Amino acid sequence: MSAAEVSAFYDELVAELDRRRAALDDEGATFFNRPLSDRELIEWLSFQAYYEKRAAEFIGRWLADTPEPDAFVLLAQQVEDEAMHYEYCMRALARRGVTSLDGWVPEPEWVEWIDVWYPSGADTIERVAAHNLAGELGACQAFLEIKPRLPEDVQKTFDRIIPDEQFHMRLGRQVIERYATTDDQQARVRERVLHTFDLEQAGRVAYNRRMVRLGLGEPGDAVPPLP
Repeated sequence: MSAAEVSAFYDELVAELDRRRAALDDEGATFFNRPLSDRELIEWLSFQAYYEKRAAEFIGRWLADTPEPDAFVLLAQQVEDEAMHYEYCMRALARRGVTSLDGWVPEPEWVEWIDVWYPSGADTIERVAAHNLAGELGACQAFLEIKPRLPEDVQKTFDRIIPDEQFHMRLGRQVIERYATTDDQQARVRERVLHTFDLEQAGRVAYNRRMVRLGLGEPGDAVPPLP
């Protein structure tokens, strides 16, 4: 398969995700059409800190089973990025009186998505397809959408995070274009990408349910952006 054909495959996957996201009903929009309250912001930052910490952990575990030298180096850099993103989120939480995630329990859909699905890829292309293609694309879009509604100090935090997320997306493209070169490999990549999208949407619905339970939203409210 030619380099141009593999590049076109990647572009079509991204376009399909964009089409699916554009077709979402109000559950895929955001009810954060105002500055976040302190309680909402703490919940959102807690989710982000949990997500970033888990990403550093599962990508770190991939390294022992990443035979591609270029992917190994890039993923090692990503582990450091994810760990720093966790630290940035925890600093933002500390400024609001939250010094740890002890007692903060993720929703079951988040566990399935982040703790079970992302680490489950059989090889580098499956792992990167799920996290760096589908996951980081969703995260970057969500951060850009919600950033104007964040307090100034948290906006500055995400000004540091967003360029890293864009690098992680480029990392994903490089790995897919170099190593997903057969019909079988591309079929596996596509399956991983689309299932990740479905889990992301389930995670958004779970976030809305959590907001209602905490008294921070109303039943039927649209779901805020999540990575």
